[in-house]
Amino acid sequence: MEQVSFYSYNLLCGKAEELRRYLVDSIVSDNKLFVVTLNSQIFLRAQQIPDYDEALRHATFHLPDGSGVVWAVKRHCNVVTDRVPGIDTMLYLCEEAKNRGWKVYLLGARPDVVNRAAENLRNKGVNIVGYHHGYFEDQTPAEEIEKLKPDLLFVGMGAPRQELWIYQHMQLPFKLAMGVGGSFDVIAGVKKRAPKFFQKTRLEWFYRWITEPISRSRVPLDVAKFFFKVVLDGKDGNCKKIR
Repeated sequence: MEQVSFYSYNLLCGKAEELRRYLVDSIVSDNKLFVVTLNSQIFLRAQQIPDYDEALRHATFHLPDGSGVVWAVKRHCNVVTDRVPGIDTMLYLCEEAKNRGWKVYLLGARPDVVNRAAENLRNKGVNIVGYHHGYFEDQTPAEEIEKLKPDLLFVGMGAPRQELWIYQHMQLPFKLAMGVGGSFDVIAGVKKRAPKFFQKTRLEWFYRWITEPISRSRVPLDVAKFFFKVVLDGKDGNCKKIR
């Protein structure tokens, strides 16, 4: 495993199993973790929104969720890493939660979706102590999380809202908080993941674009923007090995 400073974001690189095991070991050691699953869209949003960039810089670790990030660190840092999708990491941690008695809280998505996701995980033995939809304008979820004290907090509200919310609520009693985008939709059975072919070829973004062309209309443009930005300025000290 290696750590890379990628545009000042602390990026963990290596085999997916190794990185996830490192997260578990850090939780067991009582370290409080704010984890970001970094992809090209999150990266570009942060370049445009200073408050979002600040939140990401304060994350404990970033995982290489996007194929563009995997490509960029290999090109400019000569570091080879697996792609580590957020949903796979979430499900891995939920399995660990079953074995270790950890409490899990879900925040985000529509009311019916998060309810179904919570029930599906409970049916698999995960201790879901609470959940709340993502359509709120008050402190109700924060107050509930304060009372329930979950070990794992998964926030599925999309970027930049999910990471900003975690950063603004770091005082809450959790051991790990991670933004998981649309993972609740998949776990609830509302949406399907890309077929294995697209996953293995790192083209999940392309599958999402062709299956949801309206909501994902900016994806190809974001991929192109990320590519050219990294090509143009990636060699200017923006990717360095930490250890």
